[in-house]
Amino acid sequence: MNIQHKWNFSIGMMLCFLLFIGACKKDKVAVPVVPFKIDSYYPNSGNAGTLVSIVGEGFGTDLSLYSATISGKAAEVISATESNIVVRMPEGGATGALALKYDSRDFNLGQYIYQALSVQNVFPANGPAGSQIRITGAGFSSTTGPATVFINGKPALVVSVSDEIIVAEVPLDAGFGPIVVKVDGKEAKGQNFTYQAISSIKPLSGGKNTKVTINGVGFEELAEGNQIDFNGTTATVLEATKEKLVVLAPDGVKTGPLSVNINGQKTAGPVFTVVASPSIQIVTPLSGPKGAEMTISGALFSTVLDENKVFINGIEIPVQSATENQIKLLVPGGTGTGLVKVVVNDQATNGPQFKDQTLGILSVSPDNGLAGTTVTIKGSGFSSSAVNNKVYFNGLLATVKTATENTLVLDAPAGLSTGDLKVVVDGEEALAPQDFRRAGMLTLAGGPNSDTFGGFMAGIAVDNSGNIYVADRLNHLVKKITPAGVVSVLQINGADVVFDTPYGVVIDKQDNIYVSDIGRNHIRKITPSGQNTVYVSGFSPGLMTFDNAGNLYVNVVAAYAGMNKVNTAGGYSKISGPSWPMAKAVVDANGNLYYVDSGSSSNNAVSRIAAGAGNEGYFIGSSDPGYQDGAGLSVRFNSIGGGLAIYGPGKLIAGDRYNYALREIDVNSRKVSTLVKLNPGFADGAFSQAKIGSMDDMAVDKDGNIYILDAQNKAIRKVFLK
Repeated sequence: MNIQHKWNFSIGMMLCFLLFIGACKKDKVAVPVVPFKIDSYYPNSGNAGTLVSIVGEGFGTDLSLYSATISGKAAEVISATESNIVVRMPEGGATGALALKYDSRDFNLGQYIYQALSVQNVFPANGPAGSQIRITGAGFSSTTGPATVFINGKPALVVSVSDEIIVAEVPLDAGFGPIVVKVDGKEAKGQNFTYQAISSIKPLSGGKNTKVTINGVGFEELAEGNQIDFNGTTATVLEATKEKLVVLAPDGVKTGPLSVNINGQKTAGPVFTVVASPSIQIVTPLSGPKGAEMTISGALFSTVLDENKVFINGIEIPVQSATENQIKLLVPGGTGTGLVKVVVNDQATNGPQFKDQTLGILSVSPDNGLAGTTVTIKGSGFSSSAVNNKVYFNGLLATVKTATENTLVLDAPAGLSTGDLKVVVDGEEALAPQDFRRAGMLTLAGGPNSDTFGGFMAGIAVDNSGNIYVADRLNHLVKKITPAGVVSVLQINGADVVFDTPYGVVIDKQDNIYVSDIGRNHIRKITPSGQNTVYVSGFSPGLMTFDNAGNLYVNVVAAYAGMNKVNTAGGYSKISGPSWPMAKAVVDANGNLYYVDSGSSSNNAVSRIAAGAGNEGYFIGSSDPGYQDGAGLSVRFNSIGGGLAIYGPGKLIAGDRYNYALREIDVNSRKVSTLVKLNPGFADGAFSQAKIGSMDDMAVDKDGNIYILDAQNKAIRKVFLK
């Protein structure tokens, strides 16, 4: 029994030992082979004692494993790192093959030449075209011919030479390769030089956190080796290769050149322009089926197609076309209901909600009008039975007159107010791309066949209660029109106030009425309490305006008679600048005077006398007539006979008489845009239908309604814009 037990124990111990040995073999980790990749060596020439650097990667660092020879003669390996080995050339050596041995591995490096000419160091070893490099070595001077320098085979301009130093200029497109110096038929090769250049950046515009791709050559493959500068502000490098960098535009980025700095060498690139995030103004349609064309109107989109990204409910939709103000795409279907988002160069903005459904509104024409205006709605998913389509104007139900699957025709309902336009069909709702505006023109009083006013009416003004006053020259009266259109004669104590030839009318903050009477060469002041006095006399006064301090600016009705300023005490003086103003001038809250001069600019430009400054005869526009929106001197008017009026902070409105248009002026940017373009004649209604005879003066009430004196039609016209 004991023998059997011992035998079994011995067998067990042997099996355990074998298992242990097997486990050790499985767990044994093979020692990795050192890559030992050699890229280059330099210099390739010099005298005894010259230090030769061998450049690469994966080198061993144990000096005892190294040996080197030159033409078979031993050379000393004096240092070794993972990327650089230094060998000293021996005394008594001869030109020939330079070889290196590491452990059991042999490497033939190339030829080394024993000579006085030697390139030992280049600084910097990278840079752009036009930058200078300093080459140090020996044997550069010559009495027979100057030293020449080549970078990767391309000749470099030698700036200066001494026996041990050469300064040279990097040539264009030098590329990557060795520095070579040639003197008196001899040649010496130094270390490799890295040429740096930026070929392009994309995008060229954006803002904070825009990802910018920099294309070029000579970049560092480690991100931290590249310092990116946006006009003085450092950026973060996200990706890096030798030919491409991806960077994030930094906080505080400003318009200016982008540059790359590597090892202290700066390479300048193109200008990066900072722009604000895009804005979305109108998206049409706001609902619709697969295949519907969506148009997104706004500002600051990119004209480069792939720099615009559009998402519906978080799903990216391919962009079909793009301009600075408009993006078009096809609705793919299946997006569900969600926000429309536009991203331009990593700058995002959210727009309205889009519904993925059959019912949708593409357009509403006109998109403004008054009660009774015929409106055509185009879209998809309408019922061909008119009664099955419910159309609401800001909550008011309108009656559909005719209907097809894609078109509805109806009249705007009574009681119309500005707000959303909605179509409801079979439980689905669709909104129009933008609000339907109660806008258009109505005749408040008078008309071509009315005798309410006489011909040749002149000035118009509005008081704090919304009553309109107009100079009825032929009838020698000033007429008052209430907001409801009731016309009466300006009276004091029940008696008509009779003038010789009333011309201009203006009303101050206290509702005092000032009337210029060119027949009597004076201005009369009529107070709410009934006082009627001569405010100032001594010249022929025309159209007038007030400043905030209560000073009165009066056109003098005579050829080249200019403009007078009347102070609150009734004294007046000539204003330097205006030559022959005929239209109403205006003074803004800052005290800047804007006027129209028939004498110097043929009524086709707006002039300005800035507060405390001189006259600007052509602030906006030119003496040449025309019709052109824009900015500054490029703008064209065709007689601003309708005068000027304040139209909100920093804004003016101009009555462009022969273009039958109201033009808005932004005084800070000097930009002009058309608010309303009418046709000649006489008709009320939406702007697409309304007609006007003339613009002779205008006034704006506190609600932004505009009253135009249409003398040709003997009418006061009211324009609704808001």
